[in-house]
Amino acid sequence: MPAFAYRAYAPDGRLRAGRIEAEARERAVAALRAEGLQVFEIAPAAAATAFWRRDLLGRDSVNDAGRIAFLKEFGTLLGAGLTVDRALRLVERQAAPALRPVLADLLARVLAGASLSRAMAAHAQAFPQDMVDAVRAGEATGTLNTVIAALTASLERRDAVRRHLRSAMVYPSLLILMALGTLAMVIGVLVPALAPLFEGTGRAPPLVIRVASALGEGLGRHWPALLCGLVLAAAGLARAWNRPGFAGARSALALRLPLVREIVVGAELGRICRVLGTLLVAEVPIPDAVAAARPLPRNHLFRAALGEAGRRLTEGGSLASGLAALQPYAPATLSLIASGEQVNRLGSVLLHAAEMHETQTRERVDRLLALLTPLVTVAIGGLIGGLIVSVMGAILGVAELTQ
Repeated sequence: MPAFAYRAYAPDGRLRAGRIEAEARERAVAALRAEGLQVFEIAPAAAATAFWRRDLLGRDSVNDAGRIAFLKEFGTLLGAGLTVDRALRLVERQAAPALRPVLADLLARVLAGASLSRAMAAHAQAFPQDMVDAVRAGEATGTLNTVIAALTASLERRDAVRRHLRSAMVYPSLLILMALGTLAMVIGVLVPALAPLFEGTGRAPPLVIRVASALGEGLGRHWPALLCGLVLAAAGLARAWNRPGFAGARSALALRLPLVREIVVGAELGRICRVLGTLLVAEVPIPDAVAAARPLPRNHLFRAALGEAGRRLTEGGSLASGLAALQPYAPATLSLIASGEQVNRLGSVLLHAAEMHETQTRERVDRLLALLTPLVTVAIGGLIGGLIVSVMGAILGVAELTQ
């Protein structure tokens, strides 16, 4: 998202300068005016740091670890009774270098009268939209401290799952890279060396050599066009990835794939139940808890279900009836929620359901990864073995012709 540098006057007459991220200059000006600032200078921010000066270890960007550390310290200070501005001032002193200027700008905006969620929304790269929406709901319901704690717990669990997946995918990734290297060597070195052996023999080369030769020649002649096509396709996919239509299609596809569906449903239900249970145990009203939890699901079906549940609750309905759209995916969880509402222990029941879904999801992921490694090994071994057998057969065939 483009960044704009601005200079403006605050309502108290002080001069303000900073950066804001927005899709266009007009939206940046509108966002600043909504905060009560009188903008007199705004322009695209300076170009990014040259690549040879960038921190290749990622310390120049705000990552999940930095967000979790900020939320944990900030929530602790809020729980101790500090105001938002004092908590931000203390957290800024101990924040990571990448997050320190962002927190300084948050503090300046809060001191100028902006809400915390609006200040965070000006830094879309540091704070995703779901985090901003959850903070906004906490501010609207007066439960910011509890929402921050629930948001921190959700991010910690999501980060733990992501790190577990990354570590488990190291070995399969190495196998795939080695297989690609072997295939490239066969196609680029071995096959071109064998193809001339069949010239003048009156015998057609084996299929594997013909296919590999055609593939190598095609890549050699058209690699610029293929590279441009791949770059354009990747850019188009990145541009459309988070758009509502494409995101909805991804969500629907994830719920149709047999092995992926159980993991997605378990992860989303675990996150929803954990946040809702934490808020309800802290005596947050159910409609406010649902409003705070609504931005957290990644899957659009679950987010829409929480939106419908919030609407039903305002009309006097129950949480279980509001989540009826999830019946095909989580009938047991909806039964637990209905039972918790009947006995007035919904918070503890949701926490129990969260623990159950988190455990089941972790076990499913472990089983899938345990199955993936031997499957990848067998598939790669079969592919490379088949190529070697075909090439050796071709060599033996040429040897017979020369005898």
